[in-house]
Amino acid sequence: MIIFIDRNFFLVTTLFKNNQNGIIVSIKTLKYLENIIINMEKRVVFPKGKQKKFLIDIRKKLELTWPEFAKILNINRKTLEKSYRYEYCSLPIGIFSKISKLTSIQEKTILEEYKGNIISFKPIVGRKVFGEKRTRLPKINISFDSKIPSFDISRIKLSKYDTNKGIRLPNKLTPELAEEIGMHVGDGFLSKRKNEYRLKGNKNNEREYYDNFIKPLYKKLFNIDINIKEYETTYGFEIASKSLWNFKTNVLGLSAGRKDNMEFPEIIKVNDIKILTAFVRGLFDTDGSVCFIKRYKEFGNYYPLITLTLKSKKLIIGIYEILSMLGLKPNMSKNGDCWRIDLNGYRRLETYSKLIGWSNPKNIVKVIKWKNQYPKLGKEVMAVVA
Repeated sequence: MIIFIDRNFFLVTTLFKNNQNGIIVSIKTLKYLENIIINMEKRVVFPKGKQKKFLIDIRKKLELTWPEFAKILNINRKTLEKSYRYEYCSLPIGIFSKISKLTSIQEKTILEEYKGNIISFKPIVGRKVFGEKRTRLPKINISFDSKIPSFDISRIKLSKYDTNKGIRLPNKLTPELAEEIGMHVGDGFLSKRKNEYRLKGNKNNEREYYDNFIKPLYKKLFNIDINIKEYETTYGFEIASKSLWNFKTNVLGLSAGRKDNMEFPEIIKVNDIKILTAFVRGLFDTDGSVCFIKRYKEFGNYYPLITLTLKSKKLIIGIYEILSMLGLKPNMSKNGDCWRIDLNGYRRLETYSKLIGWSNPKNIVKVIKWKNQYPKLGKEVMAVVA
């Protein structure tokens, strides 16, 4: 017996051939299905159209509305009305048996009338799980008009301390500087009362990020040898530099003080994909997260979720705009006193990994672990440092 899974994954038709043992063949999604098999279960499989007719006939016979029918069967209304009624899923044997008892019609009689079969097979992660694989993301369409700016840094006077330290200021917006601006927006803080800037992250899982990426980045951008160290609850650095403070506020337009209502940095709004993706990478690496969650109880933590939560609505709107231009089709929502952006599912993870990527090793480790656990799901995901 050969069992074919059609385009809706759970809508099953059968062919009997030479009394062979049952196997599962997915016509359209075979490349996703290897190694994603769970325990045996029984389902009732009808020819196309018969399951829908069966459910409609029974509902009418019992004189129930769809919500009432679902309540009696103790299942979700949408599961009954959409997944089962429109044959996205075949009927579990338990639901079929309940219906038989409700109508006092023997299961055998129902199967004969509607040409159904009770089949034991190894179900696969189905339509819901792989629905995101079919998500179509829009093409990249950057609508910003501005070109990459150059800076007049002659008006920023270096203090004696900055001169002795050999601090240099960039004279042009580069992807490296854009990433640093993203890091600033994420975990950075510019003091109002003194020429102090600090950037601090998680002392438990971001040491490598600070030691091997951030430290060399500040040396390249500003010729600063930052002193990274562990604080009580964080890991990072503090620096007092009048020229750096003036550069960030007067040239880059980054405001000092609390970031609860921080404006989106206008300097980032340029028609250049490398600048935009570098900024997003710096922000998400410091203040965002990538994780994998369980959406259905039968399966593990397979579903990708990239998130960013900020207090400033203005910042979130700016990020939403850029992610939309990059074709990631983000979701934006209010989360208590904060605002949140979500990038859900495989297509967004694949696109994010190839277009933006990560500089923070903690995110790379998560993605690699997931790819090893779900090799077919993560086949197109790039788990390398950007």
